[in-house]
Amino acid sequence: MNPKTNRAFSLTAVAILLVLLSSCTKTSPTHKIRLERPLNLNWSFVRVPRDSGKQPPDSKAAWRAVDVPHDYTIESAFTPSRKKTKDLSHGELGLYLGSRSTGYLPGGSAWYRKKFDVPKTYSGKKVQILFDGIYMYSDVYINGHHLGHHHYGYTAFFYDLTPHLKTGEENAITVHTDNKLESRWYAGSGIYRPVKLIVTEPLHIPIWGTFVTTPQVDGHKARVDVETKLRNDAATSKSATLVSIILDTAGGEVARAQSTREIAPGSETIVKQSIDVAKPVIWSLENPYLYKLVSRIKERKTLVDDHVTTFGIRTLRFDSDRGFFLNGVRTRLKGACIHHDNGLLGAESYSWAEERKLLKLKEMGVNAIRTAHNPPSEAMLDACDRNGILVIDEAFDEWKRGKAKGYSPVFDEYWKADLESMLLRDRNHPSIIMWSIGNEVPDQGHPEGPGLAKMLADHVRTLDSTRPVTVAVQPGSKNWGSIFPPPEFFDAVDVAGYNYEQWSRDKGGDFRRNHVQYSKRIMYQSESANSMLFGDWTNIVGTEYLLGDFVWTGVDYLGEVGCGSEKEDQKRFPAYMAMCGDLDICGFRKPRSYYRQLLWNREPTVYATVRRIGAEWKRSAWGQHPSLSSWTWNRKPGTPMMVDVYSGCDEAELLLNGKSLGRKKTNASTELIASWNVPYEEGELRTLGYVGGKVVSEYTLKTAGRPASIRLTSDRKTIAADGSDVCYVTVEVLGENGVRNTLSNHEIAFQVDGPVTIAGVGSSSPYAPVGYPFHGNKCRVLEGRALLILRSGTKKGIVTVKATSDGLRSGSVTITSGS
Repeated sequence: MNPKTNRAFSLTAVAILLVLLSSCTKTSPTHKIRLERPLNLNWSFVRVPRDSGKQPPDSKAAWRAVDVPHDYTIESAFTPSRKKTKDLSHGELGLYLGSRSTGYLPGGSAWYRKKFDVPKTYSGKKVQILFDGIYMYSDVYINGHHLGHHHYGYTAFFYDLTPHLKTGEENAITVHTDNKLESRWYAGSGIYRPVKLIVTEPLHIPIWGTFVTTPQVDGHKARVDVETKLRNDAATSKSATLVSIILDTAGGEVARAQSTREIAPGSETIVKQSIDVAKPVIWSLENPYLYKLVSRIKERKTLVDDHVTTFGIRTLRFDSDRGFFLNGVRTRLKGACIHHDNGLLGAESYSWAEERKLLKLKEMGVNAIRTAHNPPSEAMLDACDRNGILVIDEAFDEWKRGKAKGYSPVFDEYWKADLESMLLRDRNHPSIIMWSIGNEVPDQGHPEGPGLAKMLADHVRTLDSTRPVTVAVQPGSKNWGSIFPPPEFFDAVDVAGYNYEQWSRDKGGDFRRNHVQYSKRIMYQSESANSMLFGDWTNIVGTEYLLGDFVWTGVDYLGEVGCGSEKEDQKRFPAYMAMCGDLDICGFRKPRSYYRQLLWNREPTVYATVRRIGAEWKRSAWGQHPSLSSWTWNRKPGTPMMVDVYSGCDEAELLLNGKSLGRKKTNASTELIASWNVPYEEGELRTLGYVGGKVVSEYTLKTAGRPASIRLTSDRKTIAADGSDVCYVTVEVLGENGVRNTLSNHEIAFQVDGPVTIAGVGSSSPYAPVGYPFHGNKCRVLEGRALLILRSGTKKGIVTVKATSDGLRSGSVTITSGS
């Protein structure tokens, strides 16, 4: 793809979700095919002093049992940062101290150790270990042999264990990690994503060894082009027959192709095949249909490898005049930027934790996410594929010039390897529509910037030419260029991402002016602020050519403390989160998420929320007026309360205890908001929405009454007994009439019986929960609500959770572990 001559281009792609599954194919019992073995349970862990060397401690007493994913920073005590000095040590461990950026939680060094049996049947096989992510600066050993160092905390990597394994015996993996807190947000520490062993024959498909595209797709047929890498690690040449079979969702065969190659010892080759799929079912936002590609390698008549890849058929087109088209249908990107943490779990990545977050974003109308500012977990992309959510997959927050100096010191040495890790692992996901090579990189305002952008973009295109390359920019400090980058910077990529366009107009970042000046430039807003939501979205939908918008941010996140708040005590310790998400840290929807949903979709519905009172409650750049959708307040009767009604209807009417306070128009001139100054009076506040003079929607708030009981609600009735599944239990304090009492700050204690553990517990309070550890068994509710997260064990059984608090009727919920 030549970005200078082909800005309005058509991209047709099939993206494949690399699932890395074992296949249950009937084979001779003497021939084992690919085995993928989770390696998440029964690790040992110990924190060590900084600069303690590359040898784990000998003392057995120092080690404790953990399962991964595991984040040792989130289980630490909050500590206010000290002034920058030469000595940042703290306590016996010499921890790196957290700051506002990283949420006032410490970093530091640690060791992990995992002992595992290697059966004699592994003899003669290829055995590799795959880490989806370790934060950060990791060194991995097998039986004392150093396998390698990995610097970046967000890219997946793997090592070959084969030369150092002892078959028929116990083996030991050890991992050293070091988090120096060189980040602009909370990153977590340790082996925070899953680990697996991959066991194959010497003749096999390497990890990330398949790539599929569809150069031709129509209503009658799709041509599926498959590139499969075959590797021969045997001492002799092998004749390999590759059979590629496409299956539908029911497991029925759709089409197949077969090729044979002679592969020399110690070498690999790429086999290219074209397979026609008749009457393809297209992957879309509404119907994210996934096929499976089964890649089988046979040596003569013996099956030696059997690899499954999940993919979806769909087309992409980006046009500088008409915007983005998915499967030929013009589609606005209603996007959200998200960081990688999972709230009370810290950085720990579980499949359901990632999917729950996405489903809640989709509920409010999100159809695309930007993985700001690093590659996400594989589980996140899997969930996007299953649920029809588009993705901008982003690589870096720094190039050569640093901000937090987290990646810039190693950029020259490792940028290529990290891009390859992201592209090779992720390029087969149907959800991914663009590759982002950077975010607000300081290099953008310096002479070497365009050359660096071209270097990165060109390498991305060698790995995948079916999607465009993008980069996100914003004028920053004088050190990173106080004006928008020169045209040559955006010429290096295919699509231009503008962060906070309204703030950048007088510095060269104006959409409409740029569309005239650079008519072939394809543009979108890669970050936007909640305070400018209406103006931003109106600007975007008022054009044919803008792709869409990505709000900062979809989900609240740890670190970058107080970014979304103007309240002074929420900008410093003991506050520990950003507070700028449409969803809060527990995944509960904030009022502004309903406003965004109305603005995006213009649905004929109404939603009411009450502004908080006091000079300290100000509207921040990344927020809207702080408010709560409640009519339970500690206010004297007659106290003025400002009520905002978000409405997609023609008019809205507000009624207090049956008495109308009047109707008001709600349209573009009012930014879909009607406001009333209401004298507080306990009872019922009812909102009616009118279209054409008829009531089509209503929304009611009721005073809760005194706190009376606890209600527990689990988001899943059954979880897998694999040691790595989670479920979320919402905890609510109800008033006498069954409505959540938003004045409650009760302490709730939990008793959990059954084969699970508590993976996280807490509330959405912006203040550090001193005395209430996230892995404890109690917490205080915020506004009458909290969250309990359970992690499955390996045993099946019934799980009962009971919640108690002084003066309240207890609550309970039952789930089953064992699917």
